[in-house]
Formats: sequence, structure tokens, C-alpha cells
Amino acid sequence: MGTTQKCDFMDNKPQPRPLPEKVLRRHTEMLAELLPEITRLVIEEGRPADGLLAQHLRSHKELGSRDRRFLSQAIFSYFRWYGWTIVQLKLPAAEACLLGVALDSTKLSESFRYLEGRCTLPCPVEPLGKKPLAEKAALLNTWFKDAPDFEPLELSDLALPDFVSMIDPDRALACLEQFQQRPPTWIRTRAAANELVQALADRDVPSTIHSQLAPALSVAGGISLANALSSLTAKFVVQDIASQCVGHICAPQKGADWWDCCAGAGGKSLHLMDLMEQDGKVLATDTRITALKELKKRARKYGIRNIRTQPHNAARDEPFSKTFDGVLVDAPCSGWGTWPRNPDARWRSSKRDVIQYASRQLKILSSTAWCVKPGGTLVYAVCTFTRPETEEVVMRFLDQNPTFKLDPFANPLDGEQTEGMLQIWPWDGPGDGMFIARFVRASE
Repeated sequence: MGTTQKCDFMDNKPQPRPLPEKVLRRHTEMLAELLPEITRLVIEEGRPADGLLAQHLRSHKELGSRDRRFLSQAIFSYFRWYGWTIVQLKLPAAEACLLGVALDSTKLSESFRYLEGRCTLPCPVEPLGKKPLAEKAALLNTWFKDAPDFEPLELSDLALPDFVSMIDPDRALACLEQFQQRPPTWIRTRAAANELVQALADRDVPSTIHSQLAPALSVAGGISLANALSSLTAKFVVQDIASQCVGHICAPQKGADWWDCCAGAGGKSLHLMDLMEQDGKVLATDTRITALKELKKRARKYGIRNIRTQPHNAARDEPFSKTFDGVLVDAPCSGWGTWPRNPDARWRSSKRDVIQYASRQLKILSSTAWCVKPGGTLVYAVCTFTRPETEEVVMRFLDQNPTFKLDPFANPLDGEQTEGMLQIWPWDGPGDGMFIARFVRASE
């Protein structure tokens, strides 16, 4: 989304000159071509929308930054409000997209105003981004009350029916409200935070340092940080604040030997090495060789050594004979905590998925526990908040592994002491939802 000026998808700045009609028409045509196929792949095949969009953009290199911004905003707003616009109101895709953008935005770009002229909606297309969620529901219920087979919209329509049964019911409403807001982008600073704040300010990009977790810096979603901080790329890592909390809870000591057993592209492996000030070792394993290659590339970019990579399936392969000072199990999960930034994901998940993930998570924890040295640390993290994948996995693990116990730690976001488990909710950062538990193995 290569641009050097501020570009917030939720609040698009007007273009300095009106766009030519051929550009506006092309945007509408692109959307008409892309939406049906991407909807089918997301809903029927369970493929993530961001990956599908990235694939489309790679195969259409003629599209510029303006086109990419338009498609990104259109598709993610479309899926954010899919439960109301498609499932309940049964709108055509273009109308659903336009209404979704209006519900998200504080200003509509020329491209969406052009699309408005080719859509038929029984309501004014006005930016509703600043209105509370309940007020948005009330407005839509008024506007669509005369539609055939209309049933009043409920907040629970914004997620699958299994959602409420899988989480703390007292948190369900707050979660649904948070899902409908685009979270900020968080970066982990590897240099003085003020240097990055000034560099962003020089590009007219406001940023905020977290009050408790000083290395964490937030900017509005949709900013091209690669351009805004092009001369400082080695001094920051794009990493959600909840993910940063995992590294701080691991609290690796200088000279320690850690295993990141589900490392992916290695954001947490890199963080562990930075926390150890490059004095230590990390073994990063994953089932995906391409992800490990990306980790090696990132480590070179940041000048980080002593990260060794190795393909390994922690759920099925035999445990290593070696033991480590610490093991991080950032386990595959339902990903419900990422729904604010991945709005399509809520339509690709189910209660069955949650149960299957919980079973796999327990296998991984129990297998990797053998590799923790006596007196060593085991950290379990999942970017979700479903009960089966969080407290229930922890309790079952402790029942089956009596040499481990929960290890209390301070919440990195507010300093409050925990008993060894922490649920970070999407509004806490704000950012991803994340569950983190820290165990210690008995010394004998």
C-alpha cells in the first residue's frame, strides 16, 4: 500500500484533485470481479481474505497504491459487517460492501461515492464510523424495516452462533463491539522510541508510546510503515502488543537457551533474542519450511544471530533429547483474538475447530514439557479467548504433569500481579486477544 502520506482506511483523506471517471469505473469493476470469488473462497473453503487479496495484488502488478487501498478497505469492511449485510439483510455484494464501508468510515472516498451511484439501498449512504454500535444497529433496523422477511439486527449476528457459548458470557458484548473497530498497528521498537516517534511525526504520522510497555508504539491502521520509516527498518518490528507481552512474560535471561517450538515467521524468536541482548540461543521450529526461511531472512535484516531453525512437528514428532532453560509454546489456535484485524476469520471458524485445537494444544504442551530443564520455564500462548483453549488446557496439563506448576508474573500492560495466567482482551491494548500461562518445572 505504498504511499508516503498518511492513509487511514477508516478515514480516507480526499484526493487533491478529482479522480478521472475511468479510475472510478475501474474500481467498481474490480470490486464486481473480485467480491464473488473471494467470498466463495473465504466462506466455502475457509481461506483467509488477507492472503487472497495479497495473491490478487501480486498477480496484478499494474495496480497502484490507490487501487490497493480501495480494495483493502472494501474487502475488510465487507467482511466486518458480513453478518448484518449479507447473512441477515441479504444484500447484493456491492451494496453490502458499500454499506460496510459507510459503517466503518468517517468519510467516503470518491470511489465509494461513485459506487453509491450504481447501488440501490433504502437508506442514505453516510459515514457512520463514529457512532456507537448499538446506534448503528438501530439505524439499520429503521432503514430496512420494510424489507421482505426482515428481522431486527442483533449484535450477536456479527459472529457465528457458537461464539457466545465458547467464551466468558460477561465479555461477549464487549468483544463484539471491539470486533467492529479496526485496531491500531503496533510496532516493537529496537531503538529509542522517541527516535521513531519523531521520524513518524516528520511524515505527519501520529504515534503513541504505550504508557506501561515503553518498547510498544502504536500508529493508526493502514499506515505504510515501510515507507514512513524507510531509513529505520532495522530499528523496529511490526508486532502486536499482545504478542510483545509473550516475550516479556518469558523473561529470558542473558545467556539462556530457549526453544520456540511453533515459531512461524519468528516474531517471538526475534523478541527473545533482543530481550537477551543477543547473548543467548534460540532454537526455532515449525512445520512450515517457508516460514522458517522467512525467519532467517528477518534475523539477517535485524542483525540477530544465534537463532537456529529446524523443521519439527511438536504435536507428532518425538521430543528432543536436549533440554532447554525455557520453552515457548505459541500454539496453533482458533485465532478468535485476531478477529478485529481479520474480520473474515469469524466466518471461517466453529466450535468444532476450537475443540480440535484444544486437543492439539494439550499434545504439544505435554510433548515439549519433557524438554524443559528442572527449574526451567514453560510458556503457553494462544491468540484466542475461548475457554477450551485457555484455562481448560492449562488445568488438564497440570493434572497430567505434576512436576509443573503455574509461575506468577506481572501483567506487562499494567503491572498487576497474576497467578500465572493472563487473558489479554482485544480492548486491553487495544489489539489482539491473547492468553498466556507461565509454568515452572520442579527443580528435582
